[in-house]
Amino acid sequence: MAPATTPSTPSGPKPVSTRGAKSGTNGKRAASRGAKMAVVAGEPASKRALRSQGRKTMRKLLDAAMVVFARRGYHAARVDDIVKVARTSHGTFYLYFSNKEDLLRALVGEAGEVVASLDDALGPVGPDAAGWQELRTWMERFSTAWQRYAPVLRAWTDLVMSDPELGAQAHAAAGGVASTLAARIDGAGPHPGIDPNAAAEAVVAMVDRFHQLRQFAGEPVDASALDTLTTMVHRALFGGGPPPGYLLATADSTDSVVTDDMDD
Repeated sequence: MAPATTPSTPSGPKPVSTRGAKSGTNGKRAASRGAKMAVVAGEPASKRALRSQGRKTMRKLLDAAMVVFARRGYHAARVDDIVKVARTSHGTFYLYFSNKEDLLRALVGEAGEVVASLDDALGPVGPDAAGWQELRTWMERFSTAWQRYAPVLRAWTDLVMSDPELGAQAHAAAGGVASTLAARIDGAGPHPGIDPNAAAEAVVAMVDRFHQLRQFAGEPVDASALDTLTTMVHRALFGGGPPPGYLLATADSTDSVVTDDMDD
């Protein structure tokens, strides 16, 4: 029988030390978290579920972008401008958006949802004072949405021809508003020589262009302006008469005259 021998040290890589196993586990977890963060950071913010603080940070960036787009225009705007207005860092920006175009898409999606909500906001419109008020309320919501997202709408218009995705979003949002208005025009009764769809598209274009002209001239789209737009559309397409405020003012004036005559 051969004599017993002492086993030799195995060749090959040295075994990993088990000392500090806890810290090694933490290291693996940290690496895993880092990998997940890297994946999340590359996804558009609009396609991720965010916690409360994340939503606030993204909101700051979106609002800052609208300020910068209004000042410089979309094409001249830089990420550096946006983070300065938002008072955050480039690193934070790229945690939420891949680039400036990604941020614009998030804003376009948001604006599209607001515009789409106008579809359900307009009820039946009759020729009476209640019909005028229904249209006036809708016109004010339209105006509020336009004024809030004006910088986005301008950038949107510039890019729809070169970006099919943005073009589809623009078409869907504007088309939805026009189709709802067309249905209300059609439901108000026969309109000889007027196509409800063409009329609705003309109204949307008129309101949009009116806001652009007022903004260019530095004039507000105030209550008087919205009353005028509402009355024009109500009388032309819904058979309406003078606005309710005018009728009330006329009645008060008549009562005053009658009272003065009686006092004499």
